[in-house]
Amino acid sequence: MTQTAATLQAKLNELAPGQVRPAEAGDAVLGVQPLVVAEPTSAETLAALLAFADGEGLKVLPRGGGTQGGMGFPPSGADIVLSLAGLNAIVEHAPHDQTVTVQAGLPMATLQAHLAKTGQWLALDPPLRPGATVGGLIATAVAGPRRLRYGGVRDQILGVQVALADGTIARGGGKVVKNVAGYDLPKLFTGSLGTLGVVLSASFRLYPLPADSRTLVCSAQAVETLCEAAHTITASTLTPTAIDVLGPERDGQPYRLAARFQSRVERAVTEQIATLRALLGKLTDNADVLDGPAEADFWRGLDIIDAPETQAGWLDLRAALMPGEIAGWLAALKSVAQENALALRWRAHAGHGTVRARLAGQPDALVASVQMLREASEAARGALVVEEYAPALIGRIDPWGAPAALDLMRRVKAQFDPHNTLNPGRFVGGI
Repeated sequence: MTQTAATLQAKLNELAPGQVRPAEAGDAVLGVQPLVVAEPTSAETLAALLAFADGEGLKVLPRGGGTQGGMGFPPSGADIVLSLAGLNAIVEHAPHDQTVTVQAGLPMATLQAHLAKTGQWLALDPPLRPGATVGGLIATAVAGPRRLRYGGVRDQILGVQVALADGTIARGGGKVVKNVAGYDLPKLFTGSLGTLGVVLSASFRLYPLPADSRTLVCSAQAVETLCEAAHTITASTLTPTAIDVLGPERDGQPYRLAARFQSRVERAVTEQIATLRALLGKLTDNADVLDGPAEADFWRGLDIIDAPETQAGWLDLRAALMPGEIAGWLAALKSVAQENALALRWRAHAGHGTVRARLAGQPDALVASVQMLREASEAARGALVVEEYAPALIGRIDPWGAPAALDLMRRVKAQFDPHNTLNPGRFVGGI
């Protein structure tokens, strides 16, 4: 049904008075311009808006903080941006039970600051831009270095409340009132990029903030040396919270390995650092041990999301690999970058097999590099996702590749969103 921005805004304002505005240029998603932005302040209003859109054949793009809006394909349709910014409350925090329930529009930074007052945190530490929300984190399922110790979003989420495309509100997991039979909603919605429904709120397990934290940083001229060291650490009795292998910031500099240890008991960290030195021998002769603000600054400085975009073409990618395959894949990454004259920055979460990288250069070269690196990932029994990319690459790359479970994913999409109302075309295989 053809709509104009003015007529659509008028209709939606009947359901959500004062909570709908015309879309602006900054609301576009990968070059596709929506008509209006709705920002409901209650779950019931949001569900009513969804039900109306679904019945009218309108296309809806859920949005949290908008910090990861460049992920995926451009939407095949865009009538309404459905902002979760108005659903930003902490519903329940039970410190003694180590659980928290929050609305999806709550910024992650706000949540972590609140939890820190009771000595707790949600143990998820992906590199995030300011304003990133809980719902966005669930939708994209991004993970950081400490996934090694705590797991990812799927490991920490206990329950969700969701609004389905037809306006039905359902719950799954912890604190259940109504379930959708046969589906594990918390895990199903994690990483679904808002294509199955809109997460309204979620419950998570929490962890105590560590009383002591230290990071040992050592270096080597060969990346293979440090990848082998990372494997030695993970195969030992040590319990690091993170192991990263880091590419050089400039040509000629050595590679670095950073192993982080955290505990509520200071002695435990001291003993693990000493054991690590003995385990790695001469490799740690000139190692630095960081703590306090210096350690915090070190890890904060590793985030590559805002690496300089010095050329018209650039992309951020994430490879998911077996830890033992990282060294070989990094060799392929370096070779591809050199062959295509691309600037390169990378960081490997060597403990759990994730590599994050930014490539910058000519668009044609970047298109070729994605295919080459995806083939290298698949040959190493892994997968490659392009997390964000420059406007010059819109329509020229496949951010996702083709997973073996694509047919199943399409059937699940058809079950939850039969009219293709939510984030149409953005996910794997154009789902």
